[in-house]
Amino acid sequence: MKRTIGAAVLAVVLLSRGNVFAATPPANSTLTGLNIIELEIAWTTLMSLYYRPLSGLQLLEGARTGVVSYLKSRGVANPVIPAVPAKIDRWKAEDAVVSDVVFALRRYPKNIKTTDLIDAAVAGELASTHDPYTVLFKPQAYHGFVKFLDGSKFGGIGVQLALDDGGGAVHVAQVFPSSPAEKAGLEDGDVISTIDGKATAGLSSDALRGLLRGAPGSAVQLAIVREGKELPQPVSVERAEIAAPDVTGRMLPGDVGYIRLTSFGAQVGSELDAVLARLKARGARSYVLDLRDNGGGYRDGAIQVASHFIGTGPIVSTQERNGPPTIYNALKIPTIGAPLAVLVNGDTASASEIVAGAIQDTKAGTIVGVRTFGKGLVQEAFALPDGAGMKLTVARYFTPSGRNIDGVGITPDVVLTQPNDSRTGQPGSDPQLDRALQLLQANVSERGT
Repeated sequence: MKRTIGAAVLAVVLLSRGNVFAATPPANSTLTGLNIIELEIAWTTLMSLYYRPLSGLQLLEGARTGVVSYLKSRGVANPVIPAVPAKIDRWKAEDAVVSDVVFALRRYPKNIKTTDLIDAAVAGELASTHDPYTVLFKPQAYHGFVKFLDGSKFGGIGVQLALDDGGGAVHVAQVFPSSPAEKAGLEDGDVISTIDGKATAGLSSDALRGLLRGAPGSAVQLAIVREGKELPQPVSVERAEIAAPDVTGRMLPGDVGYIRLTSFGAQVGSELDAVLARLKARGARSYVLDLRDNGGGYRDGAIQVASHFIGTGPIVSTQERNGPPTIYNALKIPTIGAPLAVLVNGDTASASEIVAGAIQDTKAGTIVGVRTFGKGLVQEAFALPDGAGMKLTVARYFTPSGRNIDGVGITPDVVLTQPNDSRTGQPGSDPQLDRALQLLQANVSERGT
C-alpha cells in the first residue's frame, strides 16, 4: 500500500543513509516510500546490470541534469541545487540523488509534481549512459511497450492485405486462421472492391485499416471479386478482437513458401510452427524468410525462429559486463530441410539480425538485400514500483562465428537495393524477392539433378 512518509519518518530514513538534508525535509512533503524505493531500484539496476561500467558521479550528474531540466520546464528560471564534490564514491553519490530530490521539493514545492520529479531524476541517470536504447518509459508507455511485444489486440476481421501499384485492386494476401474473415468464407487471393459501400481503389493502407477495424461485435460489409467475378452478395464479417500475428505466410509460384516476420513477440515460435506446417502441407519445396523492416523483439523468440532453420550448434552468444559469455544453442526442433533465402534491409535490427547472422554463419540460407541496421546489443525491461519501466542494455551479442555486428550490421550474400516504387512481398514488383526466388529456383533445380 502506498503510504506518505511524514517529515519525522522521512528524516530518520534519510539520516540513516547519511543524507545532509535529512533534518529539513519538505514541510508538506509528498515524497513516499515508493518514491525512494524507485530511486534505489533504478540506481542499483543500472550500476549492477548495465553492460558497461558506470561511475556514481556519472549517474549523479545525470540525475541532477534531469532534475534541473524538469524544474526549468516548470517555470523555474535558474534552479539551484547544492554542489557536490568532484570526487564521490558510489554510495554517497546515490545518497546525493535523494538529497537533490528532497532539496528541490523543499525549495520549489509549488512547481513540482513528485512523480514527475522522480522520473526526471531516473531519466537523467539513464541518459548519462549516452545509450539510445537505455530509456525510461512512463507507466502508460511501458504498458504499451510490453503490450506491443506480447501482441497488441484490436477489433478487426483478421486478414493481411496487398495493394496493387498505382492505387489499384486490394487483394487479400492471407486470411488468418480461425479469424472472422475465415469464418465468413473469405479466401486468399480475394479482391475487396468495396468496404461498407466505399470503393477501395486508391485508398492507403491506413485508410483501409480504418474501414476494416472497429468495435468487436460490429459488422462490416465487403464486396468481393473472386477469380475475376464479383460474388452475388456482399460478405458480412463480424469483427472480433484480433491479435495481429508476428508471422504470416503464403504460397508463391514455384512451390515457394513465403514467410513474413514483422516482430519477435512472445508467440513468434508457435506462430512460425503453424505457418511452416501449413506451407509444407501445401507443397512448399523452398522458403523465403522476409525480415525486412523487422526491428526485433525478444531474444528467446529469435532463438526459436533460427532453430527452425539451423539444426544444431550456437545461434547466438551474449557477453555481459562480468562473467563468461553465455552461448544459446539451437533448440531440438525439426528444421525445414529445404533451400532458404532471407530478405533484409536497413531496418532489419536486433533479434532479426540474430536470426540473419546465424543463418549466414552456418550457411543455412542465402541473405539477400542491403546491409542491416547493426544493433548488436541486448536490452531487458525492468518494471518500477509506480508502473513505469526502464529498458537497459545489459549485454553485447555475437553471431555463431564470433562477429560483433553492433554499428556494423550484416552485409548480405547478395547485395541488391530496392527501388522506392517496389511493393513488398509481391513477385514482379519486389526486386529483392524476385532475386531470392531466382536463387531458390536454381537451388531446387540443382537438387533435382
